[in-house]
Amino acid sequence: MRLFPRLFLLLCISALSTNLWAADTVSIQGLKRVEVDEKKNVKKKGLYMETFYYEDFIYSKAKKTELGDQVELSASLRYQLNDDTFFRGRFETFPEDNRLDNRTGQFELLAGHKYGSVDFTVDLEINTNESSNGGTTLGIDLDSEFSRINWKVSDNLRLAFYPFNFDGEVGVEFNTWDVTRIYSIEGNPTSIQPTPGDGITIVEKTIPGLEMIYGDDRFNFYAGAGIASYLYPSNENFDIQNSVDGLNRWERRTTFGYKFGMNYRSEKARVWIGAVGHTESEETGSLIEQAASAYGIFKFKTGFIFEGEFVTTKAGKAPWRVTRSGTWFEVTTFPAFNRVYSDFNSNIQDWVGKTDYATSLRLGYEYTDTFIPYAAFRYQGAHFLHRDAESAQSLRNFDESLSHGGLTQIATGSFMHYGNFVVNPELEYRRAKNPVFSNLSDVVYESSNSGQITQRQLASFTKSDVILKIFVTYSFDGAKPFTP
Repeated sequence: MRLFPRLFLLLCISALSTNLWAADTVSIQGLKRVEVDEKKNVKKKGLYMETFYYEDFIYSKAKKTELGDQVELSASLRYQLNDDTFFRGRFETFPEDNRLDNRTGQFELLAGHKYGSVDFTVDLEINTNESSNGGTTLGIDLDSEFSRINWKVSDNLRLAFYPFNFDGEVGVEFNTWDVTRIYSIEGNPTSIQPTPGDGITIVEKTIPGLEMIYGDDRFNFYAGAGIASYLYPSNENFDIQNSVDGLNRWERRTTFGYKFGMNYRSEKARVWIGAVGHTESEETGSLIEQAASAYGIFKFKTGFIFEGEFVTTKAGKAPWRVTRSGTWFEVTTFPAFNRVYSDFNSNIQDWVGKTDYATSLRLGYEYTDTFIPYAAFRYQGAHFLHRDAESAQSLRNFDESLSHGGLTQIATGSFMHYGNFVVNPELEYRRAKNPVFSNLSDVVYESSNSGQITQRQLASFTKSDVILKIFVTYSFDGAKPFTP
């Protein structure tokens, strides 16, 4: 019982500290969970900070103080040359496991221009560690949905061409990331070994394609389709998990991607329904084969705000377990070298090929214009997949044979507005069907000579956890989270 008074104290301290921080900080904005209104931004010329987003875990019962360990940070700097041309620089980090991911995950330059009924944007990526000598390169971001060409055919019909990624993700609270993300092995190896040979690597790519949008900014339907190629062994009945030798010939194959949905938005409501998927998940190592979501947020005259979401995913038939750099299969301390997600006994994990769902409900009350407290309920099925660390392939028991088995999350928090700043502390209680929460001893793997004993297997796991989180956003145009 001593835990909750301490957490309440931490919650109060975090709210106070963010209040002081926000009051003394200017020109910082939020990139995630806030939207950029281009029509408002063109009124501002010159160079300015456009968005900023900060997310951090302050405390959890399983890992104690986590402040600074899993920071998610993104920001963008915009230069508006005129009404038709702009340039934007942005960076973002997406931590999942430990402090190694607090370094900048992406640093990008975006350029946009409008000419008549056509507008286009190009997304460039800066790599400051191109080689062992630390070389810096600037090139096209090959998996960016921001590179596109838009053509306004009429008042109600628009076409868009995405040369690299036709934006194959769904979900807001439970975001899937790119469902249409595929993998391929290049270098024509004759066998697949724990250590790749020279010139042999895994290539990660997303499906490019076309999108058609019919309607206006208030209500529209959209549909898209795309195609991508990948390399695959021509051996009959090849199995990436077991057939690793005698790969004499590789051939180029194709996978098809698709998406469709609708958007509705008014002053008091917003609804988004979408679905996305692709073929050949068994050969492309994709984490997710299909996904769909329905999201809605409604503001009532009484001051209440209701937000709800339902997301379903179908896992890939043979999802590859690749390293965080994405260049090869993750070599773990398992008894065998597994290419597909497996447990410590080399059995395929239970979620592979399965369909499951997640749902999120949140009810808030606009107590004042600057203070909105809320309560939330979230549930994830045992085989549900999404972008965050609670996904079925990530949150697992000591030998990874079982996922959380069904994760229930109950949370309370508030949105505190300071001009264009929004501070959002949240206290969340988590309860899993299976014991999946442990202490810091499960973070680092430590192999014995047999490769079967790890710190993870020796750790003690429990079924519940309590987490204190904080979110800070800022948008130049005043866009707010938790509003229609």
